[in-house]
Amino acid sequence: MDDDLHAVHDAIKLCAQRWTLEILTALGQRPMRFSELLREIHPAPSSKSLNDALRRLRDSGLVHHTDDVGAGTYTLTAAGTHLLPLLSSFMREMRRWSDTYRDGYAQPTGADAGPA
Repeated sequence: MDDDLHAVHDAIKLCAQRWTLEILTALGQRPMRFSELLREIHPAPSSKSLNDALRRLRDSGLVHHTDDVGAGTYTLTAAGTHLLPLLSSFMREMRRWSDTYRDGYAQPTGADAGPA
């Protein structure tokens, strides 16, 4: 059981990093150049933030970068392509859960409420 939780925790930690969901969702539509990703993602990340996130996703094996003459193209790897429907389902279900329970978790209570 601990190994299962550890594996899931690692996957969630990767997906929860800034710009990961946005990049994977955008690249799930089609391969894109860096400038296209900047235009596609809203609100737009800084160039440095996007570059750092793309490097992290390449290092994680979810995104591939092809150096074309003039401009490189980013695509999902097989692992990224396999992850995308799982993320879509997860996001859809989390949205449904959030719509139902947001009032309960969005309001800090007790020690989390801060000064009155």
